[in-house]
Amino acid sequence: MSGKQQGKLLPMVKFREIIRLHELGYNQTEIARSCVVARSTVQDYIRRASAKGLRYEQLQTMSDSEAQAFLGKKTATAITKTEIDFDSVHRELGPKGVTLSIAVARRARSR
Repeated sequence: MSGKQQGKLLPMVKFREIIRLHELGYNQTEIARSCVVARSTVQDYIRRASAKGLRYEQLQTMSDSEAQAFLGKKTATAITKTEIDFDSVHRELGPKGVTLSIAVARRARSR
């Protein structure tokens, strides 16, 4: 099992499949192999669904965002990145003995 999706939200299609297979009586290891996820992920989603009393039939009527909200899973948020002004960084690091941490500290004090 590779850790390529570690920390990411599971697609709701897989979540629905986990719950469907669980209700059909498959064990967690079989479900994990079938859905190509970790057994701990299967265990987590089954536990969340059981705690909320959520069944496969109910999941079919919910949208993905409704199901995620119902289960307490946060939706992925976009991360905004700020542009770095490399010219000013280069100027600040110019004098002898100035390190990046010193430059950052100077910048923080000047704000």
